[in-house]
Amino acid sequence: MAELPDSQHLTSSAIFSQYEKVADFSGRAHMGASELGYECDRYLWLSFRWAKDNKFNGRMLRLFQTGQLQEQRLVDDLRSIGIEVSDKDDNGNQHRFSAVGGHFGGSMDGAGVGFPE
Repeated sequence: MAELPDSQHLTSSAIFSQYEKVADFSGRAHMGASELGYECDRYLWLSFRWAKDNKFNGRMLRLFQTGQLQEQRLVDDLRSIGIEVSDKDDNGNQHRFSAVGGHFGGSMDGAGVGFPE
């Protein structure tokens, strides 16, 4: 019986490579809110000092984009059932916040009032 060749995923590899090519890996100058709850103080200390690699592979970058694309859909879904959602500030941007002289910061996708729960 002939041996089957290894499966080649050339299309998905090319797509993921493109995500990596155009990604901004420069990092941010502050500790983000999403990291704050991490249980290891050493991890937080090292992260804040850029001692870890912030590069994600193309597959993860694409997954992050999928989440971003879903944000408007969720806002629309919530509004369609009568929930009041604030997803933009007065300038039309995402709500942002910072503290500790800019060393800590983040943004939120939105806030809602009137959930059935």
